[in-house]
Amino acid sequence: MKLVKVVSIIIGVLMIVSGLYCVFNPGLTYLGIGYAIGIAMLLDAVGRIHAWWQYKREGQPDGWILAGGVISAIFGIVLIVDAAAQLSVDVFIAYMAAIWILIHAVLTIARAFRLRRIHKDYRTRIIGRNWGVKLCIGILLCIFAILSLMNPGVIMAAIGTFIGLGIIVAGANMITIATLPREQA
Repeated sequence: MKLVKVVSIIIGVLMIVSGLYCVFNPGLTYLGIGYAIGIAMLLDAVGRIHAWWQYKREGQPDGWILAGGVISAIFGIVLIVDAAAQLSVDVFIAYMAAIWILIHAVLTIARAFRLRRIHKDYRTRIIGRNWGVKLCIGILLCIFAILSLMNPGVIMAAIGTFIGLGIIVAGANMITIATLPREQA
């Protein structure tokens, strides 16, 4: 049991160090997304081909499962081997994230004006009272999204930073759980 705690603490510390590296190098962190998707595709291929093999042994081979596995394997290999394909995926994800944020920003601004109208019409104390804060958040999101669409490096850095922060939190969580006192049975 003590070995598990020690290993968990070591892994937690390594995760925190890795997370700090990601926070201080967000562009490089983000550029690993295409590679990670390629690995996920290869893992999917292995699972599909294994499932096809199991079905075949049971006398129910399904060619669609095998075809999906082969396609996943091909795409995964291309993403892992070809830097241009990785960059294409990375840029596509950046633009999609920027568009998603822009849509969210417009909806937030519309919601702010709706809350303002509700607050004005019904003189509520709670609903709509902070419509200005929501409006400011929507405007800031809109500016961030437009900047990201003009320069995808902006959102790539933001996503890379958030990935790093997530790794830091996960590492700290692992250390915390490992150091909690256990009840003896």
